Amino acid sequence: MTIRRLERSDWMGFCAYASRGFVGRQTNIEVASRKAGLQLEAHHLPLFGMTYDPKDDVLQLFVGNLRHRIWGPREFYVDDSRLGLVRLEIIAADGAQEIVTLREPLLLQDLRAVSDPVTTGSGHAIRQ
Repeated sequence: MTIRRLERSDWMGFCAYASRGFVGRQTNIEVASRKAGLQLEAHHLPLFGMTYDPKDDVLQLFVGNLRHRIWGPREFYVDDSRLGLVRLEIIAADGAQEIVTLREPLLLQDLRAVSDPVTTGSGHAIRQ
C-alpha cells in the first residue's frame, strides 16, 4: 500500500475525480479522537461522493442518506495499492482522524478513460 498526502490545492479536483467511482460503494467511516476515542460514524453504507469547498473550508462525504462534514480539514491522505484506492484519512481542525475505508478497492485507472488527463481547479494534474 502507498499512503500519500494530497496538497490542499488538489483536494477539490481529487474529490470530484474519485467521486465518479464511489457511486454506491460500501464504506465505513470511523472518527478517532483523544476526546471521544474511536467512534463508528457509518457502517457498510453506500458512498455516493465527496466534495471539498475551499470557501467554507469543509469536506463533505455523502454516505447513505447522511452528509458527513469535516470542518477545517488540515490534512488529506490517500491509501492506495495496485488493487486501487482502499482508504482515505482526513485530519480535522480539532486533530480528529476521519478514516474512510472502502470495502472494495476503487481502481482510479478506470476513471482515466472518462477524462484523461485529470487536473484540479488549480491546474495541477492529480498524482497517481
